Amino acid sequence: MLTTTKDMLEQAYKGHYAIPAVNTQGGTYDIIRSVCKAAEEMRSPIILAHYVNTGSYSGHAWFYETAKWMANQVDVPVAIHLDHGESFERCMEMLKIGFTSIMFDGSNLPVAENAAATEEVARVCRSFGVPLEAEIGELARLDEKGTITGASNIADPDIVKEYLSLCNPDSLAIGIGNAHGFYKGPVDIHVEVLEKCREFTDIPFVLHGCTGMDDKLIQRSIQSGVAKINFGTQIRYKYVEYLKKGLQDGIDEGHAWKLSQYAEKELRNDIKDIIRIAGSEGKA
Repeated sequence: MLTTTKDMLEQAYKGHYAIPAVNTQGGTYDIIRSVCKAAEEMRSPIILAHYVNTGSYSGHAWFYETAKWMANQVDVPVAIHLDHGESFERCMEMLKIGFTSIMFDGSNLPVAENAAATEEVARVCRSFGVPLEAEIGELARLDEKGTITGASNIADPDIVKEYLSLCNPDSLAIGIGNAHGFYKGPVDIHVEVLEKCREFTDIPFVLHGCTGMDDKLIQRSIQSGVAKINFGTQIRYKYVEYLKKGLQDGIDEGHAWKLSQYAEKELRNDIKDIIRIAGSEGKA
C-alpha cells in the first residue's frame, strides 16, 4: 500500500531499526516487483528509490506509475522516494508527478546556502504532506575499482548543529565517510559523528552507500538513530548477474518474461537479507 516515509521513519527511529530504500534503476519492473514482494513476505515497510540519471531511459513518470501500481498490490507500507534531488525545480517536478518522499541534496553548498535551499523545498513539501530528506557532508563516489572519484566529506557535528538551526527537514543524511559504489578494502566509517549529532537532535538519520559496508557498522549506525538505509549498487549488480545466469542456463526458453521472472525471484533473497540487516522484518 502506498504511503509516505514520515510515519515509517519515525517508528523506525523510535524502535531502533531502519527502513531499506532500494534504487530501482529507473523503474525496472523486475526490481520493483522483487522489492515489494520480498517486503510483503517479510512483513517489512519498504522504500522504492529513484535516482534521476537511472530514470533517463524509461522516464520519471514511468517509474512512479509502475511503483505506485506495484505498491498497491501488496499489503505492507511502500513509499516512492526521489533520491538526491539536485535542485528546487527537480524536487517540484517529482512532487508534481506524485512521489511520496523527496530528498533535496544541497551537500555541495556552504552550510547556510544548503540550509536555505533545503527549507525552500521543505516548505512546499510540507504543504503537500510529503516528507523531505536532506543531506550535509557530501558523499564520495567510487569507480569500479573502488577508487574515490569525488569529495569524501565527514561532517563536523558543530556544522550539523548549525545547519539544523537554520532548517527543518524530516530526515537527514550525514556524511560519515560513506560513499556510493563498491568499497574495496576496509571501510573507514565514522559512526561516532552520528553519535555526537544524536546528542542535540532527534531527527531520524539516513545512511547512504550501504553496499559492501560491514553489517555491524550498519547496525551500530541504526543504534545511533539511522532510520533509513540505502542500497543501489549491490542490487543492480545482482539483478544483472541473475539475468546472465538465466540466459546461460536457458531459463528463458526464448521468452523474455521467463528470464524476468527468474531474476525477480532470485533477487528477493538479496532484498530479504537487506531487510534482516535493517531489522525491519515484522514491523509492517
